[in-house]
Amino acid sequence: MDTQNKDDFKYVIQDMGSVYFGRELTYSEMMDMDDVPFKFKAVISAHIAKDTSLDTRMTDHILNMAEDAFCFRIFEQLKLTVRICYREQKRCMGGRIKERWVHASCQIGQFCGDYRGRVNEGSVMIEDISISKLALMALSI
Repeated sequence: MDTQNKDDFKYVIQDMGSVYFGRELTYSEMMDMDDVPFKFKAVISAHIAKDTSLDTRMTDHILNMAEDAFCFRIFEQLKLTVRICYREQKRCMGGRIKERWVHASCQIGQFCGDYRGRVNEGSVMIEDISISKLALMALSI
């Protein structure tokens, strides 16, 4: 059960308010999927494709993106949220040290400020990325 397939993290899931993207999806794979909203595909082809290759994973693009880039502002407008997880050591009452997994989600601005360096070090892992459907609807292309 320890082996993982990279296809396990290539998914698009929608609920009433958000669209969730797996961490291994590239922009070109998103363009080929039927589950990705058409307006987000239009944003990819009109704006994101100018800054990066479509063969780039969305997570890699976020990790290497400058905070003054136009794509960063687009992701802020889309209320992009990154879900992360990391291990934390906590001292119990008996003095034992217990490890636990912490799962958190944060907006793109907070992620770049607080967690991007830790992801590059390997101490934090990205679970998935989501955008708001309402923000996508309000965005004009």
